[in-house]
Amino acid sequence: MTAASAGVERTSFLGPRGTVEAVQVRPVTGGRSPTAAVLILHEGLGLTAHTIELARRFAQEGYLAFAPNLYSHDAAHRAFTEAEVARGVGLLRATDRDEVVARLPAEEQERLKKVFAWFSGRDTSTYLPDARAAAAHLAERADVRPGGIAAVGFSLGGGLVGQLAVGGVELAAGAVFYGQAPPLEQVKSVRFPLQVHYAEDDPAITPRATAVEEAFRAAGRELIGFVYPGTRHGFFNERRPVYHAEAAQLAWRRTREFFAERTGSAAQPRPQAAAGEGARAAG
Repeated sequence: MTAASAGVERTSFLGPRGTVEAVQVRPVTGGRSPTAAVLILHEGLGLTAHTIELARRFAQEGYLAFAPNLYSHDAAHRAFTEAEVARGVGLLRATDRDEVVARLPAEEQERLKKVFAWFSGRDTSTYLPDARAAAAHLAERADVRPGGIAAVGFSLGGGLVGQLAVGGVELAAGAVFYGQAPPLEQVKSVRFPLQVHYAEDDPAITPRATAVEEAFRAAGRELIGFVYPGTRHGFFNERRPVYHAEAAQLAWRRTREFFAERTGSAAQPRPQAAAGEGARAAG
């Protein structure tokens, strides 16, 4: 077993469309149970090595970390390597995509075109039901403390955390990294506090931040929003070119503190962020 895979367990649970694959890492708590849990919802790249490493980090903080594979029902996705998906998704909206692809060997061009077609034509209808089923699976487990489940999601997964919040799912807290907000008219249905991490240069997400915060405030729901200067969509992922180490470290600390406070976890919260580090909007 490599250091990267140490403690990682392959598992599964039942979703509305059948078996959903997942990975979990048990908490480093000296055998104490039940414990708090974190549901990790991956970005569009899939259940990657980055997601698994994040699960290990949460386990080291004292959580049962649980990451479902939202592409479990997607046979086309299985045909690609993690590197091919990362490269294809990274190029998908690039202004010079066609020129970059044209310079590649013919076989690589064909593989990338297949990734483009897959990503644009994915069946997204199973993602939210499987995320809801994952939350229910954790709530039913004897090794998870009642009321101690948080969820964190990135891009695709971040949007799903928002959907869980308005969809009646009972969680202790949710952290959204550059994910699409749920319809603002549904904000009054939010069931748990949210912390949202925005990239400064993210034209599809960040321009709505003020409207989202105002909607939460008007509905009397809690949302804490942070915008990270000099960052782009995906800045938390150390395996992507847009990775921003300083912002990622700050966002990790904020998420860790937020979850520790709201789940009552074994992880000890660090000192709160200094004034001016981010924008807060709370209902």
